[in-house]
Amino acid sequence: MTSTSIGPGEMRARQRSGVILTLAALRLVAGLCLAMPLASLLGASGIGERVEGDRALFEAGGYLLLEVLRVQTSALTATLRGLLPVLLLGITLTVASNAVLLVALNTRGRLVLRSWLGSALERVPPLLLLGAATTVAQGIVLVLAGLLTDALPQSPIRPVAASATQVGAWALAAILAGALGGFADVVKASLVRHESRLRDAFFQAFTCTLRSPLRSLLGWLPYAALLLLAVLAAGKLTEICDVSRAGAWRVATVFIVHQLVVVLSVTLRAAWFARVLRLAAAT
Repeated sequence: MTSTSIGPGEMRARQRSGVILTLAALRLVAGLCLAMPLASLLGASGIGERVEGDRALFEAGGYLLLEVLRVQTSALTATLRGLLPVLLLGITLTVASNAVLLVALNTRGRLVLRSWLGSALERVPPLLLLGAATTVAQGIVLVLAGLLTDALPQSPIRPVAASATQVGAWALAAILAGALGGFADVVKASLVRHESRLRDAFFQAFTCTLRSPLRSLLGWLPYAALLLLAVLAAGKLTEICDVSRAGAWRVATVFIVHQLVVVLSVTLRAAWFARVLRLAAAT
């Protein structure tokens, strides 16, 4: 532990509200950079001239959306190829944002920009490697789940039991994939808290998981549930506002609601990081 590290009981997301708002603003800019080319492509298809706006894309089972994708396949492919470097840059910036947030939560007192960002950037390469390994492991779990469900016998006599078995297999795979993500976050916290190498952080995270398995592997569930509720509420409010009708206040309201969800997502991420930092500090 460095001399600037704070105690476990002091790690709280609310103490870094400025960092959270800054990261939320960066997410807004990055989202606009990714969305604008796709929005321009859909606008060129004529969908923007319809009275109901882009809502028509998702009506009647999304038939119009599929038709637009079929007609604009070549242009869409070219756009996605052009966005690939931006997407890779976005992934790197996401990892860097996680590092910035972890270091900020672990640092005592006022943040000094040079030392704070310098310490965070040092963590980016191992975090990128960890993120890639976690994604591959989660992908393997989901592929195995798909193979398992395909191999399960389909009984025409008991279709409900067969469907329940498949749902159970996918639920188990989702839990395992989520547990892998939780363990990876504990490793990230160990990297920052103890300034460890990646191999040592794995051992520290494993020790932490043995001590508190549920909090380490599935402690993110309450935060994910809150975010899911916020997204559902935002979707309902967006539907009520109905931006296809006249009124600039409708667009402004929907925009504000979306940004509040982004801020909430970063806040919940910070709260979860503070929790895993407290777990790592006890190792």
